[in-house]
Amino acid sequence: MAHHSKTAFTFGPEFGVRLRRLRERRGLTLRAVAVLMDRQNAGAHAQLARLERGRTKYPSFNLIVDYLRACGAGFEDLLDLLNPHTSRRPVLKEKGDVAVAELLKSLPKTEHRAMLRWERATTDRQEERAAAAPGKKRPKAETDQARVFRIVWSFIHANWNQVFEQKLYETMLKLKDEVPRSQRRNACDHARRFFSILTRHYQRESVKKSALERVERRTKEDGFSTRVVVALLGAASEAYQELFDTGRLDWEPSPEEIIKRRGHAPKVEKTEIRLEMDEARPGIVYSKTLGLISALALQAVDARLDELKLDYYYVKQHYYAWIDRLIPIADEHGTGSPEWQAEVNATAPKLHDEAIAREAAALVANTFDLWKAKLPPKPEGGRTESG
Repeated sequence: MAHHSKTAFTFGPEFGVRLRRLRERRGLTLRAVAVLMDRQNAGAHAQLARLERGRTKYPSFNLIVDYLRACGAGFEDLLDLLNPHTSRRPVLKEKGDVAVAELLKSLPKTEHRAMLRWERATTDRQEERAAAAPGKKRPKAETDQARVFRIVWSFIHANWNQVFEQKLYETMLKLKDEVPRSQRRNACDHARRFFSILTRHYQRESVKKSALERVERRTKEDGFSTRVVVALLGAASEAYQELFDTGRLDWEPSPEEIIKRRGHAPKVEKTEIRLEMDEARPGIVYSKTLGLISALALQAVDARLDELKLDYYYVKQHYYAWIDRLIPIADEHGTGSPEWQAEVNATAPKLHDEAIAREAAALVANTFDLWKAKLPPKPEGGRTESG
């Protein structure tokens, strides 16, 4: 063979010793084996001697087969030596493992092993998904360079997206009255297609122009106005221009940056998720503040019940459950409202002691009125984290 990979299987001394034992088991000399193999030239037995000493690293398949036949043996006599080699990962995958390990070699041992397991599992999952999709074009097997590139590219892509998603977020805030909530994701996806074309073909003007025109048509076909289409393309163009002007289109992460993040690219939050969080945040803050007021009311009632020696578990649980009903009524209608009074009149007689129950309701009302100024403006439509 003209070339052998680093992971190539070789017939070493261990195999030679096993072959010699198979020959001796039949009581044959080297010359007798050579005759049985019909290799009767002058140097035949010397060639077999080199094989048994492990000096022939890459013997032909026919040579091994003929040797075993002459000794009355078979491949099953060598399985325990062959199986550890045939059960290894394919050569291309082993080379990829080595290349990725080299890229991440500065990691501490424990993290290094964990990172290699993660990357190998990612590679295997890609192949499993491809195998589970009949009829689809099978991806080519990844070379070692391709696997390293995949890790590096994930960093480059995240670096670009950090710039782009910020531009898109600012644009979508301006378009919030023109893009319905149900269409946000679709609009963002069209903007990402614009950005992908600009970065993929930034040195090929003719290809870039025709591809951008196709996406523009599709965006309009999805019902977006010309102003929205222009704004989405503008966000992608601004991000591209910033990357181009700062040289970040040609940026590559250093091994130190990759190692610091253990091979995982920084996660970039998508624009539509940021917008959803922006809308939810006032409700979340309001709910948390209301929850704190409820906890203060519960604390005040709990302390009064302890003073009155009503520290029975089941008694307190009834009061806690009632506070959970009173606070939303106070928030919605106020502590002096007919709704509040109706709830107190309906529930107080049913509790352990009506007078104590009314005192507890007064404590809740006082606590709520004392702290209600701390509540932020109520979200539009009254939406909170739970509502």
